Amino acid sequence: MTLKHLRIFVMVYQEKSITHAAQRLSMTQPAVSLAVKELEQYYDTKLFERYGRSIRSTEVGKKLYEYASRLVELYEEMDYEIKNWNQVGKLRIGSSISIGVCLMPEYMKKFSKLFPEADMKLMIDSSDVIETMVLENRLDFALIEGNIHSNKIVKIKFLDDELLPICGRFHSFANRGEAITIKELQEQKFLLRESNSGTREFVESSFARHGFHVLPIWESTSTTALLNGVIAEIGISVLPKRMLESQIRHHQVVPFQIEGIDFKRQYSIIYHESKYISPLMQEFFTMISKIEES
Repeated sequence: MTLKHLRIFVMVYQEKSITHAAQRLSMTQPAVSLAVKELEQYYDTKLFERYGRSIRSTEVGKKLYEYASRLVELYEEMDYEIKNWNQVGKLRIGSSISIGVCLMPEYMKKFSKLFPEADMKLMIDSSDVIETMVLENRLDFALIEGNIHSNKIVKIKFLDDELLPICGRFHSFANRGEAITIKELQEQKFLLRESNSGTREFVESSFARHGFHVLPIWESTSTTALLNGVIAEIGISVLPKRMLESQIRHHQVVPFQIEGIDFKRQYSIIYHESKYISPLMQEFFTMISKIEES
């Protein structure tokens, strides 16, 4: 077994295809297939199973990927850093959608000014997708809201956040002057983020603690779509306060309180427990800390 075998295996795992992996690696398909076969012979186990024209990793393959991706990454980091000793480096950053909309533009702009030579790539997606990408070493670190689901991830809080229940200005909840009861909520139509987002998970768990299980009539990855739905009086929603300042100021939506429920939460930096914290990563973490402390 060689590093080349592991690099091929990692690419096949990520692409879920021998053909696509061969294209990415600029290799022939038989050469990639042979490398996988040799790796399976070395460990005396199946690493992939065929399903029609696609392949899926076995449980052993998933476990090997956890190690192989780290080894390949460490080699590539070493190779890149030594070859580019006088350059700053690169970062693959992930962000949940809420943080991507509210905070990442400022963070990326400021960091680019501090380190103009840095090679930075940003991926914005739902929290569970971003967490998976961190686990699979497709991201160096990420900024997300809500919970993580793997004990292999380090989570560091960097900012307090709050969600607000909102309704349209003509809704019966608008300007009530008193908290809304759970019973009243049960009669409402909800517009919420998609089910795998950190915001949706937090909202559902907050309601569940009070015996209320919400079934939204609208689900969307777009906060703008949800806001427009609330403005059009289609239903109510619960969204990050940071995203609502303009709409509240212009009286397009109205925040209200729910009896007994506090929607305060935290934003966190996450990275794999075995991740090498490069100087550039540490600079990004320090910058965030200084911005939020000021």
